[in-house]
Amino acid sequence: MRKSNLLAIGMVLGLVAQVSAQVRQIKQLRLAIAPAIVKGGDLPTDLVEPMQEVVAEMLSWEASLVQVIKVVDPSLLQTSLEKNGWDTRTEITDSEIEEARTASRQLDGDAVVLTRFMHQGSMVDWQVALGYRQETLDKSQRISGTSREDEFVQKIREQALNLIDTLGVNVPATARQMVASRGKVGWEAMVEYASGIRDQKEGKREDALRHLREAARRAPFLPSLQVRLKKLEAEMRTSR
Repeated sequence: MRKSNLLAIGMVLGLVAQVSAQVRQIKQLRLAIAPAIVKGGDLPTDLVEPMQEVVAEMLSWEASLVQVIKVVDPSLLQTSLEKNGWDTRTEITDSEIEEARTASRQLDGDAVVLTRFMHQGSMVDWQVALGYRQETLDKSQRISGTSREDEFVQKIREQALNLIDTLGVNVPATARQMVASRGKVGWEAMVEYASGIRDQKEGKREDALRHLREAARRAPFLPSLQVRLKKLEAEMRTSR
């Protein structure tokens, strides 16, 4: 074979490799994030359900900022899971993973992230799990740990991203940098955020606005919180 032909074949193979790499790089994952499972601890009972929503809403918005991830509407997944009493769960077992995985698949999700935490004193015991299907097999992964209350949000962000990365999705370095730069979220900010959601659902918009503004003051870098706050402010302006 002539040297020129070998060079041509080499160029073609190189081009194919480049195209294949680009295809892998732009691969999109349809990701669902289940409402958090909140276990006991010292969180007031009237904040358990809204705190479940806070964590799912927060992680969903932040995951949607990664170009290779398309997030399933968390409210649709929440509605589906609530039919089976999701807010009463206290652990992430195979049963919870399978239930969330099935519900996410019905919404065309490729994978689902589950979180569980228990706040006690100044510490948080947390767990992150990923449910997905590999070819014809249902699989899952779990990571758990204990962190200070102002560090646990950052931990579940990082670990969720690590689990997603194992699926072969090319999570860009900029996404990891973005997660790292988000910084710590104080527990008081999370409580104010949850209190705002609780009051919104109860029709107490003035109280909800006060709580959400305080949460935003304490944690101004949460996109989900900013969107909820601005939407409520706009609704209240138009209703006056």
